Amino acid sequence: MMPRVLWLAIWVVCSFNTASAANIEFTATVDRVRLGRAEPLRLTLAIISDENIGHMPAPEISLKDFYVEGPSVSTRMEMVNFNTSFTRELVYVLYAKRTGKINIGPARIAVGGQQYQSKLIQVEVVRGASRQNSRNTANNSAKKEFRLEDNLFVLARSDNNRVYIGQQVTVDYDLFYRFRLHNVGFKEIPSFAGFWVKELFVAQQLESRRETLEGVNFNVAPLRRVALFPTSAGDYEAGVLAVSCDIPQQRGRRGSLLEDFFAGDPFFGRSQSVVLQSESIPIEVLPLPEQGRPQEFSGAVGRFRLDVQVQPTHVAAGDPVTLRVVIEGQGNMAAVQAPDIGGAAGVTLYDPKVEEEEQVSNGIYGGRRTFEYIMIPEQGGMMEIPPVRFAYFDPYAEQYEVLESELIFIHSEGSVEEVEAERYGLSRRDIEAVGQDIRHIKPDADALGTDTALYRSWLFWLLQAGLPIAFFALLFWQRHQQRLQGDVAYARQRRAKGEAGRRLQRADELLAVGDSAEFYAAVQAAVLEFLADRLNLAAAGLTSEACAEALDERGVEDETVVALRDLLVRCDYARFAPTGVSAANMAEARRLAGDLVERLEERI
Repeated sequence: MMPRVLWLAIWVVCSFNTASAANIEFTATVDRVRLGRAEPLRLTLAIISDENIGHMPAPEISLKDFYVEGPSVSTRMEMVNFNTSFTRELVYVLYAKRTGKINIGPARIAVGGQQYQSKLIQVEVVRGASRQNSRNTANNSAKKEFRLEDNLFVLARSDNNRVYIGQQVTVDYDLFYRFRLHNVGFKEIPSFAGFWVKELFVAQQLESRRETLEGVNFNVAPLRRVALFPTSAGDYEAGVLAVSCDIPQQRGRRGSLLEDFFAGDPFFGRSQSVVLQSESIPIEVLPLPEQGRPQEFSGAVGRFRLDVQVQPTHVAAGDPVTLRVVIEGQGNMAAVQAPDIGGAAGVTLYDPKVEEEEQVSNGIYGGRRTFEYIMIPEQGGMMEIPPVRFAYFDPYAEQYEVLESELIFIHSEGSVEEVEAERYGLSRRDIEAVGQDIRHIKPDADALGTDTALYRSWLFWLLQAGLPIAFFALLFWQRHQQRLQGDVAYARQRRAKGEAGRRLQRADELLAVGDSAEFYAAVQAAVLEFLADRLNLAAAGLTSEACAEALDERGVEDETVVALRDLLVRCDYARFAPTGVSAANMAEARRLAGDLVERLEERI
């Protein structure tokens, strides 16, 4: 009797356990808790259950302090003493963005309506041994402990860490390595908040040179070179550049230094991916001095030359005279504003046409800006135009400089009325009256009648062809309206130009009142919003680099891409320029924005 009761009890207990919910354990583990910044960290999130739960849901976990690769997914089943367990794992490969102690997790996951949470993990990321100490050891002994950070790293270098507003800072990002690398690619592009940025070089492939650093020979591959122009005073940073690469298994000559490095090191027993990042570079930006600042100064910083030409100098009254002002040199050309031209009585002066040419010489950004003014003498005599003056700040001499042309003389003969009478036999008043005396000429309506048969009339056949055209046009219009209602991307694309026009109207209002900062912000927003609508992208965070890349992918010609980039960076700089900008430059920016919208409307 007792055995039967015992077996019944066992059966009841087993049945109860089977009917109950699955027993689930959620864990997070790492393969190490102390690592170098360039070394990979394996994070494993695992669900262990006595029942097969099927698809593993995505966990919630913050990994903002790491570059993340993966995850990879694996599943396994184990049976011990007739007890079955199912394990599903997500494996991430992490690369630390910074040194110090970093918390991972806790991770959270939802299974069967229940929430599970892993324990918090703390790891310590170290910079590793200093290169100086390691290399001194290498010089004293052929054998040493291998340290990855001593043989593979990204080095950021600047030519100056203390500059004035508008002064160029050149930053180079170089990859230093001592063994073969595969699959090198950018992982993170540096940010340059507080700077106007001009790209000087971006690597498309590794092209290395030999360089000795602290007594050790390296292969050095330039990755990126940028010219930075600070827009305001304060403490800033040139951001971090990160790259990923694969290190294949290395085999050096027996007894060679490389073999000593890699022999017996499990890290190099197979191809291994690593992420490398440079250090940020602190940059102190000084304000431009108030003492000695000329009235003509508009924000140009660098070294420049001025050339002024007038053609012709002897004209009849009413004929145009071209005044050409050329400013060239080294510095941020976006800050070179059109100089104020002093007028003379009896001379009409028009806003200049602006042309710009960029140049890079020995890593120094500069170029040429040409301002072409049209002047029209309204009366005869000798006209004296004051000298053209242009002021800039020389950061190397730490003082302001003023360039000044010679006096400009224009000799005109006669008067506008006399010239017009001589040419046309009419005075200006007579010419103005001509338009008021023109009357509309109408044909005799009775003469339009004809006895041509209807089917021989072109109007008849036009109507016959027009009916099907009208039908298909109506069908197309209905389809268009439906897409506007249901297709967000299509609606944004179709309405992009109209929205850009409305935004540029706002810019026109700001131009009229002379609010330069808000004007340039409105122009920049109009162009960026237009591109975002046409390309179905998020406008927030859209940069000139991202716009240029998107247009390149769509085959837009380089001329248009360069014009777009120039306008955006010019707007960016003008918004934070140390002094106001001229109305002529604002008008030129408005014209360029309208032209770009028209060109891009046709091309994307």
